[in-house]
Amino acid sequence: MHIIGVLGSPHSAGPSSTLAREVLRGAQDAGHTVKIYELNQMSVRGCQGCRTCKDQGVDCIVEDDLLPYWAELHSAGGLVVSAPNYASQVCGPMITYMNRHYCLLDRDWKVRIHPGIKLVGVFSQGNQNREQYLPVYRWFLGDFENRDMQLVDTIVHTRADAVTPGSPLMERAYRVGRSL
Repeated sequence: MHIIGVLGSPHSAGPSSTLAREVLRGAQDAGHTVKIYELNQMSVRGCQGCRTCKDQGVDCIVEDDLLPYWAELHSAGGLVVSAPNYASQVCGPMITYMNRHYCLLDRDWKVRIHPGIKLVGVFSQGNQNREQYLPVYRWFLGDFENRDMQLVDTIVHTRADAVTPGSPLMERAYRVGRSL
């Protein structure tokens, strides 16, 4: 199975990216192929509202670094998305990325992608109350679930959690990846 990882943090070695990479390492060790997109290193534009996706039933035509992602997503069996929480919300680049999935709904609002892509969300926040922003993360992941993706797990890192080899959260991330 092919697994796509989309990392939203501007910090390649930050906690959300580190945990997402551990999920992906587990997936690789289970025999899956993995492709990682780091949004901070890409040129990604927001949805232009052109409606070409609706009118012609095609993937997003915006010419940016997400173009190869759309073709990959159609054959993927899993999607791992990660983001830090800035200002009580998933970081801006990930919201832009999420909004671009508008193209996966046809003009009758039917999903244009195969159902059952396994979805894992990985988030990092400063607040030590792991539950504090779960509604925000559910809202974000809900957009993907509305595209018939199947949520497998939501991993939330707080500043109290270690993100080092062998730490409980890293072990959980690895197990989640292996389970995909």
